[in-house]
Amino acid sequence: MEILNNIWMMLITPNQLATKLLPLPLHFIESFIIMSLFLIILNIPTSRKNRILYIIISSLIMIVGSFFIPSPFNVLINYLCSFALIILLFKTTPFKALIALVSSIAIFGVISSLILNPYITILHITSEQLSSIPLYNIGFLLTNYTVNFILIFILKTKRIEINLSEDIDKKNKYIIFTNFIFGAFTLAVQVYITVYYIDRLPIIITFFSCISLLAYLVISIYSLTRAMKLTLTTKKLESAEEYNKTLHILHDSVRGFKHDFDNIVTTIGGYIRTSDMEGLKSYYIQLEDDCQRVNNLYLLNPEIVNNPRYLQSTYQQIS
Repeated sequence: MEILNNIWMMLITPNQLATKLLPLPLHFIESFIIMSLFLIILNIPTSRKNRILYIIISSLIMIVGSFFIPSPFNVLINYLCSFALIILLFKTTPFKALIALVSSIAIFGVISSLILNPYITILHITSEQLSSIPLYNIGFLLTNYTVNFILIFILKTKRIEINLSEDIDKKNKYIIFTNFIFGAFTLAVQVYITVYYIDRLPIIITFFSCISLLAYLVISIYSLTRAMKLTLTTKKLESAEEYNKTLHILHDSVRGFKHDFDNIVTTIGGYIRTSDMEGLKSYYIQLEDDCQRVNNLYLLNPEIVNNPRYLQSTYQQIS
């Protein structure tokens, strides 16, 4: 009974060491949430092994950083390592990895900011008590994780995702990159204000501030989705134009062949109707010469010009 009482006292009294040690296992849950958000939103295919590796490695980096690297450098190193892990484990481009990391962290941060003020207000505690008393700290983290799990369920059920095209032009890449960097900076400022000035801000101000930030995030994702659709549509139109040009070339070739074929048939018919067999034989010899010259044009085949081995293999097949 005394042990339980000591544990309870440790949880409800200010204890910086306990506040730092007890939430360590929860880092694995946080890594899982961050990973699930960007995998669902960007529709990144992956294996179970890579998902487990990401959770373990990113969680260990967060744990080691929280003990041995001073803030805020530990957060920066954690983001850089997560960026590298996304590229290595999920085989994405740096651009897609950046969008994945920023979008998931932004969503996680917005939810944290949104529930922080109501959590403190309902429990009638201060921000210092939240950061120093283990029970309040763990309670806030679990509440945050619960809301994020609900969001993940909604995203997975509604299949809300962004299809990033790898063929997007540099101009749109720069625009999207700038937009997300600006959003990340805005989120960092919002989180700083929320954490350090939460006691001075009315709950209504915090609420509207978080709603505005959430609206910015939603509009950014919507704009990104529209930009991706526009890029894909442009690519399809370009392919359709090339296909249409090919059809025109084939149509002109068929018309030319039909004209020549009609002339040949008419000429042969003329010789037959006049019973001019000598003229027909002479015309046939002329046609053979023309066919031989046309066959020599086969050497202009792009496959032969670009790859001489193609000619050798073709010759072997004919032989």
